[in-house]
Amino acid sequence: EALNAADLCVRELQAEEQVAEASSNETLQNTVNDIAEESLADAIVEELTLQHSVMASLAAVVQLETSEVVDSELHLAQHAAAEEKARAEVEEKARLEAEEKARAEAEEKARAEAEEKARLEAEEKARLEAEEKARLEAEEKARLEAEEKARLEAEEKARLE
Repeated sequence: EALNAADLCVRELQAEEQVAEASSNETLQNTVNDIAEESLADAIVEELTLQHSVMASLAAVVQLETSEVVDSELHLAQHAAAEEKARAEVEEKARLEAEEKARAEAEEKARAEAEEKARLEAEEKARLEAEEKARLEAEEKARLEAEEKARLEAEEKARLE
């Protein structure tokens, strides 16, 4: 557009120059020159306006791209935060499961130890009861044998007398 405007200005200038050459009037020549200068100034202003519009458009594009980059970075940060939260939840679940497993193992160990202790105590009690029964039986046998011996001795003594 700027080139077309400049081309248009050049054509206008050429036309104005032809008119000026055809005219011998110096005033007319000065007027043509003034018009040419104004046309050139207008073309320059139009070119600068166009450049300003292009720069504004580029600034808008840069701002939009910057906004998209910020949005993308925000999305990535949100995604990373979500991943971190999920990882923390998995770690917490694993920790709780490990604690539960350790607690269950400790309870099982304590139960097994209590059962073993109860078994040993029952065996010890049964052994002591068996020893006591054997001792009582031995004492009863010894008493009976002593009574039998005393009876036999008394019979023998009575028979001898």
